[in-house]
Amino acid sequence: MIYIKRIVVGALESCCYIITTESEKEAMLVDPGGSPEEIINHCHSNNLIPEILVNTHGHGDHIGANLELREEFPDIKIYIHADDAPMLTSEYLNLSLLGGKRYQSPPADKVLQHDNVILFNREEFKVIHTPGHTKGGICLLYDQPNAETPLLFSGDSLFNFGIGRTDLPGGDHESLINSIKNRLFTLNDNTVVYPGHGEATTILKERIENPFFLDTADI
Repeated sequence: MIYIKRIVVGALESCCYIITTESEKEAMLVDPGGSPEEIINHCHSNNLIPEILVNTHGHGDHIGANLELREEFPDIKIYIHADDAPMLTSEYLNLSLLGGKRYQSPPADKVLQHDNVILFNREEFKVIHTPGHTKGGICLLYDQPNAETPLLFSGDSLFNFGIGRTDLPGGDHESLINSIKNRLFTLNDNTVVYPGHGEATTILKERIENPFFLDTADI
């Protein structure tokens, strides 16, 4: 069983998720996109040791605190899909310069591919490659026997009543629509979706009500 703490970070209000298990002090961070002091303070105040850092994609608002976290917790390992790995170390590729920042993360310790499994404190998170917002965008699926319901960390692929923008370099609208239809909407309807921005939702709600898919709501 896992526990999830959401912290809204940075100027673009990205969702950073801090994942822990019941009896362990290690933590897995998903998309620490800014506000490093708040993330670090939460970890210290709860005696947490971040072990894994997963970026669902390489945009600056999702990697903005990587460097400070590595400096504070030198043993943390940074994971990102292979197609977005070059974005970590380039403020041009990660588009942080568009917001007047110069975010440069340490390079990836592990590059991910579709169907990889991330093992964290004996819990498994399946990597689902969902290109479209970026070439290397991913979601993380937690669907274990001890879970009350499956959970999906969807990055900027799928939102509550929306999808990620595709008008930035590396974006492709048709690819994102296909990723969501073929790799996310085929998941259990009860899957709770934790997006990269905004409030949680479910696969069923988005499959039926998301305005980008109203013409295929019967799939």
